[in-house]
Amino acid sequence: MLELTSWAPSLASHLLHYKIFYACLLLVLSVFISRARNTTGDPYGSFHLSLNKLPGENPDVPPKTEWLNMGYWKETDIFPEACLALALKLIDASQCKPGSRVLDVGHGSGESLITLLTHPSAPTPSRLTGITSLSSHHARSRERIEALHLSDKTTLYLGDAVYRPGASDHPFSPLSDSQYDAILALDCAYHFRTRDDFLRQCLAHLAPGGRVALADICIRLPWPSLSLSSRFLLTVLKIMPRENCVSLEEYEAKLREMGYIDVKTEDVSNLVFPGFLRFLKSRGLGWYLFAKLMEINVPSLRFVIVSGAR
Repeated sequence: MLELTSWAPSLASHLLHYKIFYACLLLVLSVFISRARNTTGDPYGSFHLSLNKLPGENPDVPPKTEWLNMGYWKETDIFPEACLALALKLIDASQCKPGSRVLDVGHGSGESLITLLTHPSAPTPSRLTGITSLSSHHARSRERIEALHLSDKTTLYLGDAVYRPGASDHPFSPLSDSQYDAILALDCAYHFRTRDDFLRQCLAHLAPGGRVALADICIRLPWPSLSLSSRFLLTVLKIMPRENCVSLEEYEAKLREMGYIDVKTEDVSNLVFPGFLRFLKSRGLGWYLFAKLMEINVPSLRFVIVSGAR
């Protein structure tokens, strides 16, 4: 027994080193493959278009949708349907009503904007504002909105989700008197620098009774309680800035400290991660490696729907 006990720390150390080495190897391979295929400078670019292609569709014809989120896989195994389901779940969490003033942050190449404007299950806003930081997504969203003849009720802003001094035309600028009944962030706020800054700025521009809703990622345990390998992978993979690595309990507490009321959260991890990873593994070697890399870190993460009102 003593002999076995003496081996335990050494074995644990070797397993940790193997896990980190395996993750690094997968990271190098997936980055190499993605860069070999990516001819644009954007980190996101247009890779999501291939994910939206349905089996049997002509590969030379653009996909019918341009979703860019992990999806909600409760009743489907088809990527665009799962993405739409997540978007509708987020809209529902925002409690927005027909005629609301809506801000959609991190809208990608416009699919969530089009859903808000045209889907029968989405309350049609009286005014829709969008923010994206990628010029290619901004241009593509504008093109798609114009093609639907909906530009008259839509304003698109190119820039960071978080207001920085000097960005006078930003929707969250202190000079702006814009107020919103609903602010949405679909599978993106964990990237923001920082999410806390974003949420404070949201609160300042929500109309009384307005609501912010996020489909977001947090960590399962407070940062000091995470394993060394989980902290290493979160840091190396840059899934989210360190400031955004909070547990769901810490997330809720921060919202209340900022002044949000009626804070609601729902953990939908089991209806997001498994379906998304299973889908990615079916899309070729590069996506398979990326999914395996994600799979290592998923046990330390939670995918959540979070909302709070002013």
